[in-house]
Amino acid sequence: MLTPAQIRERGQKLHSALDTVIEQRSWSTPKRRAHQWRTLKKLVQHAFEHVPLYQRLFAKNGFKPDMLEDWDDLQKLPLLTKNDLRGLPEADLITNHKSQIISHKWLASSGSTGIPAKIARSETSLWHYMAWNTALFFDWCGGQPISNGLYLVDFAPDSIDFAAADLLRTTVPDSRLFSVHEPVTKLTDKVLSIAPEFISSYPSTLRAIALELGNRVIAKTKLIHLTSEMLDAHTRHLLGKVFPNAKLIETYTSTEGGLVAFQCTHDARWHIAETNVIAEIVDDEGKPTDGLGHLVITDLTNDATPIIRYRGLGDLARWETSPCPCGSTLRSIRQLEGRSAAMLRTRGGIWLSPFVITNAIEEVPGLSQYQVVQTQAGCLDVRIVATNTADLETHLLRVLDHADMDVRVSLVPEIKPQGRGRKLPLVVSELTQAA
Repeated sequence: MLTPAQIRERGQKLHSALDTVIEQRSWSTPKRRAHQWRTLKKLVQHAFEHVPLYQRLFAKNGFKPDMLEDWDDLQKLPLLTKNDLRGLPEADLITNHKSQIISHKWLASSGSTGIPAKIARSETSLWHYMAWNTALFFDWCGGQPISNGLYLVDFAPDSIDFAAADLLRTTVPDSRLFSVHEPVTKLTDKVLSIAPEFISSYPSTLRAIALELGNRVIAKTKLIHLTSEMLDAHTRHLLGKVFPNAKLIETYTSTEGGLVAFQCTHDARWHIAETNVIAEIVDDEGKPTDGLGHLVITDLTNDATPIIRYRGLGDLARWETSPCPCGSTLRSIRQLEGRSAAMLRTRGGIWLSPFVITNAIEEVPGLSQYQVVQTQAGCLDVRIVATNTADLETHLLRVLDHADMDVRVSLVPEIKPQGRGRKLPLVVSELTQAA
């Protein structure tokens, strides 16, 4: 429970961050671009002078800050990968200059496919993250915020969602914050007893709750916010049946990048939060592409551990170049086509969308849980919690008949998350962990 003094202090910080976000959201495209360039230059200079990780990375690639003269020079900055962050001591990831000590919190990604990537995020950037989400919430509610809410959060102490939940306590009572590590039956009971009008959750958590609810319907829920994971078509359909009156809204967030993009309420696209990040889409060689490519971000809000031209999110996307019906001039991506760590690869080296197999699996009745794992090209291990495998194996072999894939289906008593994370991805590829 926060004291009145703590609430007042936090309220002042949130109010200040909201003033900044509200102003930034009104900026024209030239003003946003000027802000991006000015902040990028400052961030690069800071990293070059004071952060050991970048001092080594820049030296290895022969880069110096004076090489940045205009936007065409962005490609001269080396790409940062998740492997560059993994396993480093904290002293390598933050300023080594005593006069530039930054108030910060250490956070780690889930590490579900390997060693967690740790970074420091400044307190200012966390309040900015909170303010952006607050402003978006007002948009989703049409300016009339819903008070009857339920927040399902990863309470791992070094997760960005826990840090955000702690700040959220400024305006939301503790009684509405619940850990996703609680048993699904307990979370389901909370949904039934509260009948929330608003739910913020991860797709996998709410999917599990929806399956537990079965044929029961939660009619009072008007708005569902989903984040941190991809929302597949079948999960969307399932949530639509259990929460028939709820509008589904997604945000694209990460430990390393904060708020990167948010779903448009008028169109099937994602707007880049351009005052927060510089976003690029590059091909396998790191060159800009107008087609499907790897999403690369530079976080403009965090100078504790600078995240500059980071390819480690592992997501594939493509630009949407047509004007948006909502009138926003923010750059957009048409869709997130999936994490590269979840893309499947045939024996011939062709990448296959994970939804090809998840959609096929979802067509088979009686599956309470499943996970697809690929350890080598052209081979899939499908683990299921069910009564038998015969129908599923036959069905998958028929679906993938022309995809140059072998499938092995096995029965397991349960499927648990790996590593330190809460996430239970439906598809995992161990071919792309180095991204």
